[in-house]
Amino acid sequence: MKPFCALSLSGGLDSAVLCALLLEQHRTGSVVPVFFRYGSKHNPREEEAARAVAAHYGLDLTLVDLSPVFSHVKSALLAGDERPIPHTNYDAASMASTVVPGRNLIFAAVLASLAESGGMRHIALATHAGDHHLYPDCRPAFNTALAATVRESSDGSLSVLTPFNAMAKADIVAQGLRLKVPFALTRSCYEADALACGRCGTCRERLEAFACNGVEDPAEYAG
Repeated sequence: MKPFCALSLSGGLDSAVLCALLLEQHRTGSVVPVFFRYGSKHNPREEEAARAVAAHYGLDLTLVDLSPVFSHVKSALLAGDERPIPHTNYDAASMASTVVPGRNLIFAAVLASLAESGGMRHIALATHAGDHHLYPDCRPAFNTALAATVRESSDGSLSVLTPFNAMAKADIVAQGLRLKVPFALTRSCYEADALACGRCGTCRERLEAFACNGVEDPAEYAG
């Protein structure tokens, strides 16, 4: 099938659900999942998850190494930064150190280049409402500006898909349950250990989202 969209597939819950949704909505086309190596502490675990999710859907994962770029960026999320990952609730005050400046901007630029050169019509990002207060490049204003920029840069041939823009994490989990997404294969934790910690902000947000849907998260957690 001809690919119609380049998707940033992080191996996390949100992008896995978006992958399933795109495949459902465009049954006659295929998705090109792209994984970015950018040097985060949990990046190797994310890659394992992204490979597993792509394989589940019969897709070939495209790997893009941006580690040299992000080696110059400061964030507690990155391997070169000695600051610990906050083990607190997912709020702006406690999680501010995990912001990776320009991450989605850079990812989107690469996706747009790959999509345009590959004759695709869209790029897709799984940004959602739960990230708006913390990450500037996940907010509606950013996505609107990004869509205009990508459209202009591609001479009108590309659009940006961000269908989860107004959705909470619990709503995305609900969508994934409907689509039978293999949540056990996904990885959300910011720590580098083999099993998700269950204590960092993104683990807490994920567990809460499943609880809101009255189901247990099938992913394994330490402890």
